[in-house]
Order: sequence, then structure tokens, then C-alpha cells
Amino acid sequence: MKKLLKGYLIAILSLVFLIVVIIGMFAGNSDQCQSTTSDANITTSADKEAVAKSLHDNLKKISGVTEAGIAGYLGNTQHESGFNSSVIQSNAPYSESQAMNPKISGYAFGLNQWDNSRRVELINYAKSKNKPWTDAGVQYDFALNHDGTNSDLLKQGLKMTNIDDATEFLRASWERGGAGTTATRQSYARSWYAKFSNGSSDTAVDTATTGTEITQNTDNTTNNSSGCSTNVAQGMGTSGAPVKEIPSAYKSKIKDTNFTATSSSNTYPFGQCTWYTYNRMQELGTPVENGLGNGADWGKKAKAKGYKTDNQPHVGWAVSFSQGADGADPTYGHVAVVEAISDDKTHFLVSECNVVASGTGTVSFRELTAGQGVTFIQGKQ
Repeated sequence: MKKLLKGYLIAILSLVFLIVVIIGMFAGNSDQCQSTTSDANITTSADKEAVAKSLHDNLKKISGVTEAGIAGYLGNTQHESGFNSSVIQSNAPYSESQAMNPKISGYAFGLNQWDNSRRVELINYAKSKNKPWTDAGVQYDFALNHDGTNSDLLKQGLKMTNIDDATEFLRASWERGGAGTTATRQSYARSWYAKFSNGSSDTAVDTATTGTEITQNTDNTTNNSSGCSTNVAQGMGTSGAPVKEIPSAYKSKIKDTNFTATSSSNTYPFGQCTWYTYNRMQELGTPVENGLGNGADWGKKAKAKGYKTDNQPHVGWAVSFSQGADGADPTYGHVAVVEAISDDKTHFLVSECNVVASGTGTVSFRELTAGQGVTFIQGKQ
């Protein structure tokens, strides 16, 4: 009898313990049903400050973002759209045929005035969410998470710790337009910082002088030197801005990451795009020869020498940009190496030199789309 009672007691205690554990599990995971979606409820209002505050408060929730970076974003947004998510450039009316044509520029949409293929991608993303492209929350989510490598650039700017640096970086590298408006954008940014920072402990300080342009990519704006050159400050259309790290969307696609390999047989000038492309093609085992000229000359000369060429990108091929194509110098052109193709086959990533820190041999990356004035060159097998 005692053994039976003892057995019952153990069973009851075990049941009580199990109930306590289950209750504890639910109590400890009360956030299981909370949304983890990246969507944000952004205020749509004629009150600019209300929209700016809504954007600020949502951005503030993102890890690593600073008040200085947010202010830089707000300064650019104010200048681009006046915080009006439904505005079309020059107050133009909506036209479906124009909106969905990636070749049409000067017809920018929304808070940050997306244009060309980025405008089309914004509209398609909104449709996938069953929402209008004018929805500020959709635009916010698109900018941060669905605008290709541009989203990486936005996040980079949002984490900067100087107001003026953040503002100009976002203008030149993310917005890629508005040359000559830097001082105005920085003035807007400083005003928003003063309004929203609330004594933030960020290291951002207001050290700007009116008309002064300070930027992480100051050395990117115009690199003019024999052999190749690019102007990537603005007017890139669907082309991306240069970054020093492989964009996250392409990291798994690139197997050989030895971008600093050099060849003793290289006779191109050190630090030029031609010098880098020769080295990289050697590293990939599909070499090209010396004496192909400036970047713009490579397509024509390589074809004349029997190299296989195409007007579509292929991984591991060199790409020659004619004068002015994708920001290439109007005199010398440019040359780079195709490293990867995007999953949807609409973009390709290049590695290149003499775009960041001109003449130093610094390698950088850009996401581009195939267009006029580019020739792809297969190296020797």
C-alpha cells in the first residue's frame, strides 16, 4: 500500500512539474506571435514633420543605425520629394507605359525618386505586396531590403557617424544625383538632427561649413588619368555605385576572391583599370594580352586579334566600356571584369580598379545592366 501511495505521489508531482514547465515555456516566449515582417507603418501626411518623424522612428529600430545617418537620409528625402510618397518628378501624371519602361529616365517616383529600372522594380515590388507604389511603407521596405545592392549602400550610409558625411554619401552613392545640392541637403539634415536626436550619445557632430562637400567617396567623383576613368557621382542610370566589399547578393557566386593577384608580365600602368583587368584575367586563367590600349579600345582591338566578343555579360569575361558608357571617361573609356550574374539575369557584377582611390590599385565592385557602348571579351583558354 505504501509503495502504491508513493507511486501516486511521484506521478502527481511529475504532472505538476510538467504543467509548470509548459506554462513557463509559453510565458518565456510571449513574443512568438509578434510580427517579424520588415514592413513598416509609415505616416502618409501633408505634414512633412510627421512623415519625417515616422521615418526616423522606424529607422531608429534598426541595429547599428545612427542619428547622423538617419538625418542624412531625411535631408536627402526632403530635397528629393518633400516627404511626398506619391510625387512623380516634375509633378508629371502617371503613365503605365512610361512607368514600366526601364529605359525612360527623368520620370522618378516616390520618397526617394526612384528612376529607370529601380522605378520599375519598386512598382513590381508594390504589386507583389498587393499595394500601390505610392504606399510609404512599401517604399521604406523596398529601399531597405529589396533594392538590390542599393539597399546595402543605404544601410551603409545610415550607420555613418557624421551628419555631413552621411548626407553626401547617400546623395552621391545611393541617390546618385543632385550634384550641386549638397549644401542644401546637409542643411536639411542638420535641422532634422537637431529636432530628433534628443541629446543622442552618437558621435555625430555638426562640423559642416556651408558649401563644403565631405564624403567617404570623395575620391570616386572624377578619376581622370591615362588608361581609364569613371565618373560615378551621378548619372549612372541603372548602374550601381562602387563599393569596396562584394555585395551580399553576390558573395556565394564568386569562387576566386584573390583580387590582389598581380602578374610580372603586366605592362599596363599601375593602378589603372587596364592594369587590374590584365591581372585579374591572368588569375582567372583566361588571360588577355598587353597592348590593347585604353579601356574603350579593348573591345575593338580584342575582336581584331581574334578574341571572342559579345554584347551580353559572361562570368569571367572582361568588359570594355566605350567613352561615356556607364560613367566611363569621355576620352579613355573603361575596362573591368565580370564576376557574377544576378539571379534574375538582369544585372551583373564587375570588379574594377581606378574607381575608388584613384591610382592606388584599390579594387571595387559595381552592379550594372548590359546596355549600349559595352563589349564583353573572353580571355584566352
